[in-house]
Amino acid sequence: MPFMAPPADSERAGLRGFLAQQLDGLRHTAFGLTEAQIRLSPARSTLTVGGLLKHVTLTVNAWSARAEAAPELFSDPRLDAMAEGDDFRVREDETLASLLAAHDAATARALAVADTADLDAVAPARPAPWFPDGFEGWTVRWILLHVIEEVARHAGHADILREEIDGATGYPLIAAAEGLGDLGFVQPWTPDRD
Repeated sequence: MPFMAPPADSERAGLRGFLAQQLDGLRHTAFGLTEAQIRLSPARSTLTVGGLLKHVTLTVNAWSARAEAAPELFSDPRLDAMAEGDDFRVREDETLASLLAAHDAATARALAVADTADLDAVAPARPAPWFPDGFEGWTVRWILLHVIEEVARHAGHADILREEIDGATGYPLIAAAEGLGDLGFVQPWTPDRD
């Protein structure tokens, strides 16, 4: 989806549009990278573009599953991997293609939630010391807003990493990934550009 979320005539369309736009934006940060480049951490952190794709995919799937299960309680062992920090590490057997395929599947799942789930349904939460007294869970609406927030945060991280890797920035990457051609105000990124 190029540059901005589409106009929305309803809350559901707005949620879906911003969710798709942020997930696409993160995906575009990996456009044209090599297997070695998705594992680079050119900033002071250990974050990588591949690791961010992996983390966001797990996060989107976990929250989508909560929304799909609402009003029933949801549990997923993948959350253990997230708690251990393994969700940011790209294993040797993982490739850019496999990370993007998983990201695309998670995107489709989240968009299906945005399209069909009852936005007022409550996904219950297990009690935890960080929740306020009386907290019972999240509405699906809150879940979708939280996922948009989470993806946007990590898409921003990925933007910075990508620019450090090869100088590529968001709009030229989007133009290249979407096959938009020269738009006058932006030219598509190419591997030989500075």
